[in-house]
Amino acid sequence: MPRVTVVGGGLAGLVAALRLRQGGFDVTVYEASARVGGKAGAMVWPDRAGDPNDEHGYHIFPMWYRNIWSLVEELGIESHFQDCTDFLQLHAGEFPKFTIFRNITSWRYVWFNLTSGVLPVPEAFLFFYSALDLMSQLYRYREKLDQVTVTGFLRSRFYRTDLIADQFQELMLKGISVPTYEVSAMTMRNVMRFWVKSPEPMHRILKGSLQEQWIEPIRRRCEELGVRIETRHALRRIETQGGRVARLHLRDASGAPLTVEPETVLLAIPFGRVCELLDDSLFEAAPPLGQIRYLESRAMAAFNIYCKGRIPGMPHEHVNLLDSTYGISFIDVSQNWPGYEGTVLNAIASDYTALAGLSDVVATEHLMADLRRYFPMLTADGIDRIVFQSHADQPLFMNNVGGWAFRPEAKTAVSNLYLCGDYCRSAIDLVCMEGAVSTGLRAAEAIRGDLRVGDPIAVLKPFEYPTALLVLGRYALLPVAALAKLAALVSGQ
Repeated sequence: MPRVTVVGGGLAGLVAALRLRQGGFDVTVYEASARVGGKAGAMVWPDRAGDPNDEHGYHIFPMWYRNIWSLVEELGIESHFQDCTDFLQLHAGEFPKFTIFRNITSWRYVWFNLTSGVLPVPEAFLFFYSALDLMSQLYRYREKLDQVTVTGFLRSRFYRTDLIADQFQELMLKGISVPTYEVSAMTMRNVMRFWVKSPEPMHRILKGSLQEQWIEPIRRRCEELGVRIETRHALRRIETQGGRVARLHLRDASGAPLTVEPETVLLAIPFGRVCELLDDSLFEAAPPLGQIRYLESRAMAAFNIYCKGRIPGMPHEHVNLLDSTYGISFIDVSQNWPGYEGTVLNAIASDYTALAGLSDVVATEHLMADLRRYFPMLTADGIDRIVFQSHADQPLFMNNVGGWAFRPEAKTAVSNLYLCGDYCRSAIDLVCMEGAVSTGLRAAEAIRGDLRVGDPIAVLKPFEYPTALLVLGRYALLPVAALAKLAALVSGQ
């Protein structure tokens, strides 16, 4: 069997390894950390053997994740998921008065969302119209839209208002951890088109930790089929010869050097690690890899708050804290996972930049001070413990404006070297689990196609409405948008 060495046991690497093994390849996965899953998993604490709640951050599974849902069905783990329909928002000092977006991309809930109180009705209509406007932009404008931020796009439209811009900022920052003044309008166009076509439920969440309910079933299936997974094996250097990867230099679990002479290599590691490996030899073999250095990443901190008792009025679905200093959003996992008597808030800080580089103690103090503006009952006496993760060493790839031109394809100029990860090009065009899975599948198919082994590996694309239908809707609703803009002006918005 042809041998493939996968470096990186994150979601992209595991899925690629699974499909390659199913296709008849001999596959070995080397993972630097003590567990597989990468950013889609849970922290491993030596003193507690890996508390399953201490995840990298909460995760959602929208219905447009076609490759993921196909894998879920294949693994037989549909029962691990539950539907979520609401996205709640809260102003400081107003608990427990939440406003709600319900199945926000569904046409059936338009009236509910227009009148939900998240925005005044005229602004709410313009908010949804702006989404339709962006979705209806033609694909031939790809390069143009990738050079424009969401904020830049909104500023160019006659219907713009500050409230619309603020709401987009809230949703984008909490959804993908990139502010609207940085994120590519093209990326948002694609994601909204996917979500509008597959709107209900808004998303699903797991009934337990991501590590146990999602990553471990994939790992078990890989190992059942014969994939060898070696943890605590870190890649140190890639040695090339004659335009090919000749050797991989690693350190094994004991710290001893290990040299592997691979046939085919798949790097399923973050682009920052690829940059660290890009020495003179590798760059000379594949100069286009140097463009990866133009990509950007940013840490998204996570902190889990274990309360001694229940907080009355706390919802069981995701909560966005409006105007949070550090972009905090969370979910009370104690209402979705078994085994917890007290409230457990699984929170992320999407705008962590101001705290980057500070000690964990000081960063946690500032995050909790921000959180207490919304929930003053979160006092030290009522909290059992707080587990903070800055993720300074595991930053997320940012879908910044202009980044598409520098994102690599699965196949590199080195004849036996391939790449996968959500920073690589794919139809998903977004840092998310579906992005990771789809790039893993694309890389596996590229390897299979080049080596001409087995049947093609399917890479599913999300469903979309025809662009013509979206354009028609935009023009049909244009008079209403003009009236809504006038109403907003009259009301002083």
